[in-house]
Amino acid sequence: AITTSVEASLRRLGRESVDLIQYHNRIGPNRTAADPEANLDDLAQIVQTFEKLKKAGKVRFWGITALGETDALHAAVDQGGFHSIQSAFNLLNPSAARPVAADFPYQNYDGLINRAAARGMGVIAIRVLAGGALSGASERHPVAAPSVNPIASAPTYETDVQQARAFQFLIDEGVVENLVEAAIRFVISHEAVSTALVGTSNLEQLELAATYAGRGPLPEEVLGRL
Repeated sequence: AITTSVEASLRRLGRESVDLIQYHNRIGPNRTAADPEANLDDLAQIVQTFEKLKKAGKVRFWGITALGETDALHAAVDQGGFHSIQSAFNLLNPSAARPVAADFPYQNYDGLINRAAARGMGVIAIRVLAGGALSGASERHPVAAPSVNPIASAPTYETDVQQARAFQFLIDEGVVENLVEAAIRFVISHEAVSTALVGTSNLEQLELAATYAGRGPLPEEVLGRL
């Protein structure tokens, strides 16, 4: 299935190869018909498939998406065989890189991206803006997805928006212009992050994201308060 998917993607792209491809299925300890997530044995076979695709000149590097059960994700990183990991990491849920309280209400990734980086893997931070909630606005851009399912945060998008407004003090104190800047600069403040994947709806948003990233990490004093 992976080979078929990659070859179909290459045809659509009009390319003979891609530099990086991510395996998106959830990862857990077991795989059942009701919940077809990948387990560690599956990942070993998947790595073999990507190795064959590399030898065929169709892919250069491959990685996984860190969705699934936390212990299984850590075990997958330890097992290795892939080059990158993309993981939810943002102001609402920083647990992939930073310690959180024992009563943290969302999924605790328990320093997953730190573990991956220590093993030489590239780290792609995803959900940097929590699907848009870290803009602090409930209204969706006309070309954006009309609704968003939160990942590793609150049960609803609206709750994520409300939680995002807790970071208003960064604007009030002149640290950032807006919450989007805060969210982007927070993520790139962490050495484990190789790149941040920021969703945009138009060219202006893309240019602003680049501007905010260009301002560099947040000050250490601010990070300590967060």
